[in-house]
Amino acid sequence: MNTIKLAALGGASAVLIAATPAFASVVEYDVSDYNAGSGCSHGLWTNNALHSDCSRNFSFQDGTTFTQDTDAGTASFTGTAINDEGQVATLDLSFDGFQDALTGSQTYKGGGGAYDASTMDFYSGASGTITIDGAVYTLKPSDPLAGSTTLQIGDGANDKTSAFGGSAWLNMLDPSGWALRHWDINFNLSQRPGNPVPAPGGMALFGLALFGLWARRRRMFA
Repeated sequence: MNTIKLAALGGASAVLIAATPAFASVVEYDVSDYNAGSGCSHGLWTNNALHSDCSRNFSFQDGTTFTQDTDAGTASFTGTAINDEGQVATLDLSFDGFQDALTGSQTYKGGGGAYDASTMDFYSGASGTITIDGAVYTLKPSDPLAGSTTLQIGDGANDKTSAFGGSAWLNMLDPSGWALRHWDINFNLSQRPGNPVPAPGGMALFGLALFGLWARRRRMFA
């Protein structure tokens, strides 16, 4: 509970006691694979860079995290994924260029849910690496997100399911700097328990309280 002292109104000071939740600009989510059923896991998909079967599909492991900084308009994706041969991929990706909606030149990946700018976020820029068995693969600096796409986050934004999650097509360079066919990440998200809410909704209640006190003052002196 927060006690907020307001300026004197009509000769008497007013005290507002409000229950204000904890707010944060940084919100963390746990990352998991979508439910692939009997098919290959499709958390991280490396196209044909490593294999041509399910071994090119890596499953995200516990501790993999997606973090949004709503003040800075940036996000990060960090953690590990493992394929059926036991190879470990370590992801260290950063995203910027936050957008509330896609522009006319950008492509939405609609394999999951329908595009809805009111429930989705988008990032047009990316950088970082994916390291597999000591080999470092790098996002292409000049064109990190393939096919005029963005990183898309929200309800239905996982290109494989309508669940709350995300998806991105990644233009990768091999350890020698040669361009590869695009990789992608498709993932579900769950907000970590106890994580502060990302929007300052308590300020709206504070504003309503101020308005009520102002209206009362007008009635007293009318």
